[in-house]
Amino acid sequence: RLAIKAGSIQENENQRGLAHFLEHMAFNGSKRFPAADVIEFFQKLGMDFGGDTNASTGFDRTIYQLELPDTKSETLRESLTWFADVAGGLLLDPAEIDNERGIILSEKRARDSVGLRTFMAELEFLVPETRLPQRLPIGTEEVLRTAGRERFVEFYDAWYRPERMVLVLVGDLEPAVVEPLVREVF
Repeated sequence: RLAIKAGSIQENENQRGLAHFLEHMAFNGSKRFPAADVIEFFQKLGMDFGGDTNASTGFDRTIYQLELPDTKSETLRESLTWFADVAGGLLLDPAEIDNERGIILSEKRARDSVGLRTFMAELEFLVPETRLPQRLPIGTEEVLRTAGRERFVEFYDAWYRPERMVLVLVGDLEPAVVEPLVREVF
């Protein structure tokens, strides 16, 4: 896992929804993983795109997850390289942002339910003086439709910083072998 201590609560008014949108953009091109190659990259490692690769954004965090098929050195190196690109090498190509807008807006429509509206009303009742009721991770339709690359870059540069990140590796791993690899890749 790569955990970023940044979520929707950190968004400015003109960034509402971009923490979650950035989560999607991690799978849409980076320095070492062009958008067209990301799915193939995960499949080459023996991973199911979507099943073994996932991410989630909450109020206070964004977590990227990979379920590796093995702990071979090449699998670890490639996976860590992808995480390193998420941490500091996303391209945020305007064409890719535009391509992803429909997916995000579709998610927003799908989540609009009685349950969500009840949750929002509870937040407004329980913590009315906080940003929580105004910062649901899915964001606002206006921002999702219109945010330009510069707004994504502002959020990314402000919050995707080493002091706000934690890398967690769990499995049949030798720390003495993995630690130098992490240092090298990051």
